[in-house]
Amino acid sequence: MLIANPQKGYPTPSRFSSYKGTDYVVAELRYDSGIAVSAAGFKAPAAKEKTAASLNAILEGFNVKECGSHFGMRDIALRARTIDAPSSMPKSVSSDFAQSGVIQIIPRRARDCAELVRRLKRQKSTVWNAYKAPQPVAAAVSPNMEPCQGYLCSAPVGINAFEAWRYWGGMGEGVAVCDIEGNWNFDHEDLPPITHLGGDLLPGDWKDHGTAVLGEIVAKPNKLGAVGIAPKAKPKVHSAVINGLWNTAQAISNAANRMSAGDVILIELQGTHPVSNRYVAMQYWDDVYSAIKAATEKGITIVEAAGNGDQDFQASVYAGSNLRKDSGAIVVGAGVPPNNYYDYTQGASDRYTKMGVPRSRTWFSNHGRIVNVQGWGEHVTTLGYGDAQGGSQKRWYTHRFSGTSSASPIVTGAVACLQGIAMHSGQPFTPAEVRQLLIATGTPQADDPVRPRSEHIGPLPNLEKAIASF
Repeated sequence: MLIANPQKGYPTPSRFSSYKGTDYVVAELRYDSGIAVSAAGFKAPAAKEKTAASLNAILEGFNVKECGSHFGMRDIALRARTIDAPSSMPKSVSSDFAQSGVIQIIPRRARDCAELVRRLKRQKSTVWNAYKAPQPVAAAVSPNMEPCQGYLCSAPVGINAFEAWRYWGGMGEGVAVCDIEGNWNFDHEDLPPITHLGGDLLPGDWKDHGTAVLGEIVAKPNKLGAVGIAPKAKPKVHSAVINGLWNTAQAISNAANRMSAGDVILIELQGTHPVSNRYVAMQYWDDVYSAIKAATEKGITIVEAAGNGDQDFQASVYAGSNLRKDSGAIVVGAGVPPNNYYDYTQGASDRYTKMGVPRSRTWFSNHGRIVNVQGWGEHVTTLGYGDAQGGSQKRWYTHRFSGTSSASPIVTGAVACLQGIAMHSGQPFTPAEVRQLLIATGTPQADDPVRPRSEHIGPLPNLEKAIASF
């Protein structure tokens, strides 16, 4: 029995982190005070020396660290206050004269600011106003980019994640998802705490790649940045480099040993085939194939990128290989997204030209009978890279994540949603059951004159139909 989830809305966004500067006080002298400031304190003509002395006594009482012009004005401009001060409040004064009376006072102890303000405000004949200086934050935090995440939306455009969220468990609650690749930005503002299961963290673009992948799956449901398809799933990661060696099989095995039935492992890697010299799915290699089969036998669903080699796994070069066998994984190809034009980031020959019919195979995606389902292979909005928003790396976002790398996290998120609902309603699906559910209920692959449906990458998941068939 499915259980509807009555919760609505998102939690409030996390507080924006800003630079914490030194606390200090700003004081504004009256125009007619006849008092000026210098590094040595307040000064005044003989007639007002007593008033200046009372202000200096306040500074001495608080052991003030620094006192001077708030606008950094030179002494010659400041002395004008003692010479040209009007005898009464004027209707207007020059900007320079007004600013020469704004004083910056830095106490040695930040906690003295409040009392210093109170004491200065009592000097009503001299001080017009006094206040503790604000600690500003950026005028704009990261914008909400969810409207750009079309893959969350209803079929045939997206996978209809919003429908899954209406049910208990539909945001991936209770499901662990492990990404296997090279590195991640553990400090990104839009990611929840991540459990690093093992492996060596790699330099370079690996950090952006892993961050983009996790963003599609578990980016926090708040009012900034992106949101993941299964934002309440528990993220785990394991690098495929162990003791300095690429060892994808052991990474899969290590992760599976720390996960349970209903959880999901994503293989975000591809390898170069020794004969075709093109990228293929990792299950081609026997050790990886064995690790995938062992994990699925434990009830853990493996989602595997088909790879970006533009290869037909039915070609003779792959005959007899593991690319013709069912490892138990959900193998994911890359489909053309609805916004199917290349943009200005492409080469001159591709700029503003069509990629193809939406949901047809992208030109680079591998295809064949073992490829089960597809995800968006271009124009995926998620975390990392910084083309959508730069600045601090922990606030980087992109609108251009692509490849079977962007397609397979979409399927991973869909699996986590379905397994979360299933677990809250009884028990999780087996890997074979959840794979068949995605295939049977997905939005069919489209035909394209250049890349026909016979170049099989399968349907785009449709969570609304999948849930309706429970």
